[in-house]
Amino acid sequence: MARVLYWNIQQFGLNKINNPSRKRQRGSSINLAQASAERAQYIIDTLTTQVPDIFVVVETSTGAGAEGALITAGGESGSQDLLVKIRTALGANWMLVPALRLGAGGVQEGISVYYNSANLNFTGPWGNQGAALPSAAAIAGIAYGGTWAGCLPATLVPLGAPNAGVASNVLSGQWMYTVPALPAAPNRINFPGVGNRSPFLTTFWDAANARHIKLLSFHASPHYQAAIDGTDQISNIQEMTVNLGANEVGVIVGDFNVNLLNPAAATPAYANLINVGGADYTRQINPTVNTWPEKGYIATHIKRGNQAKPWYTNGYPGYEYAGSSANFAGYDSIDNILTRYGGGAAGGPATNITIVNRVTGSPYNIAPIPAGVPTGNYVYPTGMTQIVGGALAGLPSALPLPPNGPTGVGGIAPGTVGGLSSFKGWSNYGHIRSTSDHLALIIDI
Repeated sequence: MARVLYWNIQQFGLNKINNPSRKRQRGSSINLAQASAERAQYIIDTLTTQVPDIFVVVETSTGAGAEGALITAGGESGSQDLLVKIRTALGANWMLVPALRLGAGGVQEGISVYYNSANLNFTGPWGNQGAALPSAAAIAGIAYGGTWAGCLPATLVPLGAPNAGVASNVLSGQWMYTVPALPAAPNRINFPGVGNRSPFLTTFWDAANARHIKLLSFHASPHYQAAIDGTDQISNIQEMTVNLGANEVGVIVGDFNVNLLNPAAATPAYANLINVGGADYTRQINPTVNTWPEKGYIATHIKRGNQAKPWYTNGYPGYEYAGSSANFAGYDSIDNILTRYGGGAAGGPATNITIVNRVTGSPYNIAPIPAGVPTGNYVYPTGMTQIVGGALAGLPSALPLPPNGPTGVGGIAPGTVGGLSSFKGWSNYGHIRSTSDHLALIIDI
């Protein structure tokens, strides 16, 4: 078993977790430096509550440069600063796969993949080419320099694994994919168009289970049709489908920007990935009925502070903070994890998928639980410190927003004096939403 934590941390870079500015943080009485320190602690607290083997951060900023080359600027320094913080919390065995530029122009982003090298060996699958050159399939034997030196160990990949005998610190993730049947050289798959962000493939040897983990991380275009078509294109990545070996597990994580609650989008986006006879992946979060409170159990997007409310109108756990903001309506459940096992030592099936909700806490165990909804397994306390009208935060169970509403599962009567301002305060919803507009996902594979 290996545990994967995935999180789209909105516009992740150095200022998210280590901003030197002394200007006031909007919506609070503290400055930007203090706010960034609190966001960093919130991220570390979430990471250490249920320690994973791999931690994926989507939406890392990049700086300008060639597609497939190393990120720079605030994304580079931010991802490395978070590595320092992770090592302080969990030990020096934690490593960072150097993030690459995915996509081109204004949509370019990186993906930061952290892992515990005491449990896993990074195997690439590609090789670092040095300087500002894009990574490539060729293993050139060039170790990372500059600020990236030390992010990966010089440990040799064990025998039996792909790239055996090669030091992990000369390897790289993969950012480009080809299909021989495509007509145009270099037979490149786009997601779905030229310049759109591609997935980031990182691979690991799990020695304890004698298996190879292929982890594909993706942040799709936010545009409706492009998100559908880009997600569908993943089914054409041969490394994750026809070339998934008997001792390999394929794991696809990401913000697909496809709302599970909209079958007109979700069906064509996922059909080729999850259908038997297609890529045959198992989607871990699946649609509920498109009504409240049920759809709150699969929501992975949360609203802006000026639109989120604690009213009990929609019921636990979504209340009126879960879902998408008005300017991005219809994107309520857009993050997911898909898994496929090649057989033999690959193990499976995946278990314990949990939406990490630090507003109410996880799992969603407050009765009554509607039929057909996922509740999750792993325990995460609320990150709220002054729950409106309720007990102190930090209890090891899901917490409704008290006092109890007419359904008995929390929330506050609409218009309650002081309720909205207290809920939106920095120590409550404020710092959670300032960290990200997405909830994290965790799973055992």
